[in-house]
Parts: sequence; structure tokens; C-alpha cells
Amino acid sequence: MFRPLTLCLWLLLCGMLCAACGDDVPESVVPACNVRYSCNADMVNSYLQQTHQPALNTPGGYVRVFERRSLSASDIVSEGGLLILQGYESGFYAFDLACPYCYIHATGGKRLSRIGVKDDGFTVQCPDCKSEYGAVFWGSPAPTLGPANQEKLILRQYRASRLMDGKTVMVSR
Repeated sequence: MFRPLTLCLWLLLCGMLCAACGDDVPESVVPACNVRYSCNADMVNSYLQQTHQPALNTPGGYVRVFERRSLSASDIVSEGGLLILQGYESGFYAFDLACPYCYIHATGGKRLSRIGVKDDGFTVQCPDCKSEYGAVFWGSPAPTLGPANQEKLILRQYRASRLMDGKTVMVSR
């Protein structure tokens, strides 16, 4: 049998857990795709000829994958492509390259605008609407500036992890 104080604490804890589960987490307006892509973190930057930036195998390193000719037959990436990056604290993250604001508003008559990493190495930005995402290297898909921030339009995020071999990064949905 529960004691009154124990029962009160148990009910309070359950109430807090239920309230936390009820928070609305925004969904990206960019459609989710069945994504399957793997790469060698040590070699992908040179393979994709993206050597002007930090390599994926280092904290703050990233690679943009969107050119069909660079994909194998088993790779599946989203319509916009993928931004795969190694976070500054730990782990890998993957986001759709499609800007969510431009995706729904068709800026400049285009359906797709691809985000890119700014020279600061911390922020990604859409070249068309100038929306910025300042915490992607810490795993956050939330906008920090621009029209996407005003409309709270988050980036589409996918699962990214390093496999047991220590070199392969796998992105999936």
C-alpha cells in the first residue's frame, strides 16, 4: 500500500511526465523521405570533391550530398539532398538540404532552395530567403533568424550515426 506522501509524489511525477509528453514538437513542412545513405567519414569529402571545408571525420566537419551522379545504386537521399555533419560536442546529425520556408513559399519561382554552411562554420543559411539555423552543429533543426524563424519552420532531420567500424556514417529514416 502507498503512503499518502509517496502517493502524492508518485502522482506529481506522473503529472509532470504527462505534461512533458504533451508538448507540441513542430514537424517540418519538408516531406519526410525514406533515406538510406552511408559514407566513409574519412574519405567522403574528397570523394565528393568538397575539400574546402572541415572534413566529416572532425568535429564541425560536414558534407552536402545531392548530386545523383555521386550516389551508389543503393543510396536514397531526399529531393533536396542531405547535409551530414559531425557535431561540436558529439555525434552526427543529418538534415534535408531543402529550405522549409522556400519549400512552401516557392521563393523566386523555385520549388527548392538548398541551405549551405556559412563561413562562420556554425550556421547554415538559405541563399534565397536568408533564413538561418544557428544550432545545427548541436543537433537542433530550429531556425534562429529570417522568415523561417518567424514562421517556426524547422529543417527536416534524419537519423545519423557512426557504425561499429568507427569510420562509416549511416543516415536513415
